[in-house]
Amino acid sequence: MKNTITSIILFSLMFIFVLYSHNMLINICDDINEKCLQIETAINQKDWDKAYSLAVDVKDNVEKHSLSISVYINHTDINNLSNEVLKLTQYTKVRDNAESLASVHLVKYTSDAIKELQDITIKNIF
Repeated sequence: MKNTITSIILFSLMFIFVLYSHNMLINICDDINEKCLQIETAINQKDWDKAYSLAVDVKDNVEKHSLSISVYINHTDINNLSNEVLKLTQYTKVRDNAESLASVHLVKYTSDAIKELQDITIKNIF
């Protein structure tokens, strides 16, 4: 009986951790996408200071949550996202329009890909 109770408790804890991690990951990806849209708008309006500030916010957000997220998903996805966000901060700092837009699109694409991998589909299971 003791083993059964221990197993049930461990399963419950694992299930709670997975739900918490999943929700946190989805919220972070949504936040990144929202800020990327704001960055894109700022770049198109030539508001480079706002674009740089938002890019730094995204970088800080990714760095703050990267350890806890990498426990739940593949760390290479987080590394790719982190590297591209670092590029984005530098491109907006030097006011490179083409590279900034390309980088912000890649950050959005990577964030969407990470979020899509969390959906329960046949594609993701196999």
